[in-house]
Amino acid sequence: MNKAISLATIIRGVIAGATMLAMNAAGAAAWPDRPLRLVVPFPAGGSYDIVGRTLARKLEQRLGQPVVVENIAGGATVPGVMSVLKEKADGHTLLLASDGTLNINPHTVKGLRYHPDRDLTPVTIVNTVPHWIVARADRKPMTLAGLKDYIVKHPGKVSISINAVAGAAHLGLADWKRRNGLDFTIVPYRGSPPAMSDLIGGQTDAHVDVIGSSVSYVSDGKVKPLAVLQTETVAQFPRLERQVPDNKDALLVRANLALVAKAGTPDAIVERLYREVRASVQETDFLERLQALAYEPVLTTPAESRRLIHAETVRYGAIARTVNLESN
Repeated sequence: MNKAISLATIIRGVIAGATMLAMNAAGAAAWPDRPLRLVVPFPAGGSYDIVGRTLARKLEQRLGQPVVVENIAGGATVPGVMSVLKEKADGHTLLLASDGTLNINPHTVKGLRYHPDRDLTPVTIVNTVPHWIVARADRKPMTLAGLKDYIVKHPGKVSISINAVAGAAHLGLADWKRRNGLDFTIVPYRGSPPAMSDLIGGQTDAHVDVIGSSVSYVSDGKVKPLAVLQTETVAQFPRLERQVPDNKDALLVRANLALVAKAGTPDAIVERLYREVRASVQETDFLERLQALAYEPVLTTPAESRRLIHAETVRYGAIARTVNLESN
C-alpha cells in the first residue's frame, strides 16, 4: 500500500512538473504579446541612454513588438529599479542596469529597497564601460603620475570631479586616494556636461569620466586624457597609459552595463531575450555604435552574468568597507 501511494505520489509529481513546463513553454512561445518597456535609469542623451535606445530599436525588429524606452534618472538608479519591480515578471519590462544598480548600491545606499540577487534576473552583460581621467588641455602635468606628484606637493589644493555620488568612479577614486595617502577633494556632479564645463573653466583640476561621455571634448581638443582606468587597451586610444592592477599607485575603475529582468521571469523568456540581445549587439551598426563610445561587447550568458555580478559585488563591498564616501 505504501509503495502504491508512493508510486502514485511520484506520478502526480511528474505530471504536475510536466504540466508546469508545458505552461512555461506555452507562455514563452506567446511572448511578447504586447509592447515592451525598457527602463533606463539615467538621463536621456547620455552614453548609457544611447546603448539602451540602440538596443530597443534592434529588439523591436527581432521581437515584432515596440520597445519603449523610459528614462527614470536620479536617486542612485533606485527609482528606476523600483519601477521595474512593480510590474509582472513576464519579460515585458526590462532594466538597463549599471554597476551602481547591481553591485554598489547594496553597500552604499542605506535602507535599500531592493536586493539585486533576490529581485533581479540577469539576461546578459551587454558591454564594458571604460573610464579615463582627463585634464584641461592647456594645463600641466599631462600624465597620471604627474598629477599624483602634484597632489603630493600641493596637499588640499587639487580637486577631481566625478559624475555621481557613490558610483564606480567615486569608489575607484576614493580607494586610490586612501591607498596612496593623498590629500585632494573629490567633487561630485550630476552628469558629465556640468563637470566638463567646470573643468574647462578651471574650477576643477581633473575629471574621472566614462569615456563615451567625454570623448567629444577630447576630439575637440578641450581636454586631454591622462590614462585609461583599466588594464585593457581602448581601441581608439591604443597609446594611452593603462593601469597595472598589482601596483598600489593604480587608479582602477571597472564598470559594465547589463540587461536585467524582474526575478521570476520564466527561464525560457530570459534565454530568448539573451539570444536576441546577443544577435542584436553583434550586428555591424551596433558594434560601430559601441566602438564610437569606446565600449566593448561582453554578452555573457544569464548564468555567467550572475557569477560575474556576484564577483563584482564582493569586490565593491571590500572597497566600500575601507573608504568613507561621505568624507570624500
